[in-house]
Formats: sequence, structure tokens, C-alpha cells
Amino acid sequence: MSSTWNIYVKPLDIREAKAVYIGHGHQDFPQNELKPFSMIEALWDKGFYRGYGFYEKADCAEERNDSNVGKGRSEGKDILRAYAFTMADPDEHMLLVDYFAVCEEARGKGYGGNALALLKESCTEWDGIIFEVEDDESAESEEEKILRKRRICFYEQNGVKMAEARSFAFGVDYKLMVLPIAKETAGEGVGEKLASIYRKMLPLDVFNTMFRLR
Repeated sequence: MSSTWNIYVKPLDIREAKAVYIGHGHQDFPQNELKPFSMIEALWDKGFYRGYGFYEKADCAEERNDSNVGKGRSEGKDILRAYAFTMADPDEHMLLVDYFAVCEEARGKGYGGNALALLKESCTEWDGIIFEVEDDESAESEEEKILRKRRICFYEQNGVKMAEARSFAFGVDYKLMVLPIAKETAGEGVGEKLASIYRKMLPLDVFNTMFRLR
């Protein structure tokens, strides 16, 4: 367990991960972006998946008179403020962010940047973390383009670096970004590293049909 500012990161076990995924993921992500938890469980059992929760101590929130102190927790327990689910590739020593979100009541308060810093601190055995961000250049509306640019800017402000490689997965164009951890060169060859992760995640026929580098 590691801490900074007023939140700390806790690696989740499979039971905790399921509770967060079911309790928060279905609120924070479109249904068509959520895989069955059984798929996550199978990857977890093979050592290819990790989950992290970012919590604020209940007494800190109470000291700030936070009106959301009781949301998403049992009485007396710390409060989940953000979470990250990652694919893990021991062969490439890389992680891929599958889901990352700040809980609804905590958004716009700086928890997202703090959570990314804690995630990096908690993953020092990995070369780096890959982020797939929806390509702003392929947005279908100006509103969507602005939203995608804002996400990219958020990651860049928190040390995540844009790579040259691009990907296409399940009908969506992505730009690839990398947060270096153990190696500053973690972004080199990121396209092939991402492909390696997808091969572990998907059956071969699905991989060949639904994923490509561009």
C-alpha cells in the first residue's frame, strides 16, 4: 500500500476488482465498452490482468466536510475515488490500461492526476504503461473532437507521452501514448508491444479481425 496527497493506491484482489467493476464500471463506461467480467477473471487467472483502487481515507473527507463522504462505501471504510484495470504482458514488461476512471462524485477535483502518479509508483517492476486514446482527428463531431483532445491533454500533463504508432480496435481509431516507468525507452516499438498484449487478450480469429496497427 502506497500513499501520496490524501489518497492511496491498493492493488485489488479478484473479489475486490469484481465489486468495483460491477459497482462503478457500469456507471462510468458505455455498455458496449465493457467486457464480461468472466473474461477479466480468465485473464487474471493467467497472470495477464491487474486491478488498482485509489482510496481516500474517510477521516480526510470528513475533515473537508465532503458531502459525498458516504457514497460508494460502507460506514467507516475509506472511499473509492478512482480505479484502473490493466492488461499485463510479462513478455514485454508492459501494462495496457483497459479501464481508468475517476468516480463520478470525485471528478474535477484533482484525483485523476494523483491516481496516475500513484499508479506509476505502484508499478515500478514494469517498463511502462500503454494508453489507447481515441484519435481526435477521426472524431465525427467538433464536440467529440474537443472531448478527445481534452483527454489527451490530461494525460500529457501527467507525464504520458504521445507515440507515433496508431491502432484500430473494434471499430475505433486510437492514438497510442506511453507512461515510462522502469525504462524511459518504454515507448519504442509500442505498436508491436500493444499487439502482443492483444494476442494474449483475444482468440486468434478475433485478433486478426478486430485489431490492426495503422
